Amino acid sequence: MADNYPTYERPRFDSICLTGMPKHDLCDGLNEAVKKYRAYLKRVMKAQVNWVAEARAYEQAKGLPPKNFTALETGPCMTETPLFGYCEPIELERVPVCAPNPPLLYVFLPTDVVESCVEHRNLEAVPTKYFPGVVLAMDLWPYNEVITSKSIASKYHDRWCSTVEREHIKSFLAIFPTSQFTSEGNGVWTRCITRGHFDIVAHGQMIWPSSTPATDWPSASGWD
Repeated sequence: MADNYPTYERPRFDSICLTGMPKHDLCDGLNEAVKKYRAYLKRVMKAQVNWVAEARAYEQAKGLPPKNFTALETGPCMTETPLFGYCEPIELERVPVCAPNPPLLYVFLPTDVVESCVEHRNLEAVPTKYFPGVVLAMDLWPYNEVITSKSIASKYHDRWCSTVEREHIKSFLAIFPTSQFTSEGNGVWTRCITRGHFDIVAHGQMIWPSSTPATDWPSASGWD
């Protein structure tokens, strides 16, 4: 509480766990998570509007100049502390309900890091080897048959995360885009802030093809 403004209590969202879901069902699982998250954001919007009304009443009673809470009045935000820092609007229009492929942003990480992010409802557990001062997210669907752990690691390498190896890419976080994300091209998005609350819409383990048995390996020709 600052200057005795009313306390803002943002509703909480429990990330949807998709671990163990077959790869061909992940699209439906993610769309279901999007539905639940969008329903939750209606509660967030209600909490924001109610808080702004209380804040305006306090300002009027104390004869204070009104602070700028426009973002909180116009759409759901990721913001947990509206009196400090900035507001971060969630870009709902970019993720429609039941899209053929949910256009969420995805972060690919070791499983223990994903679990920590889910538990603490933020991205602060991610080491700098994956987040070099910014959040690195991708618009690659985790069920896409074309992507590989190698191709994801290569995208990290392109952003100067040279120590990320394909063996590290075990799980994913699914998140909504916000006003703080910037497209860097080639399917990569960055957010200039790594700290603070952030909703995790869904999470799960990546399903990679099993390694080819050593006895079945072909000759070196034709392999990269």
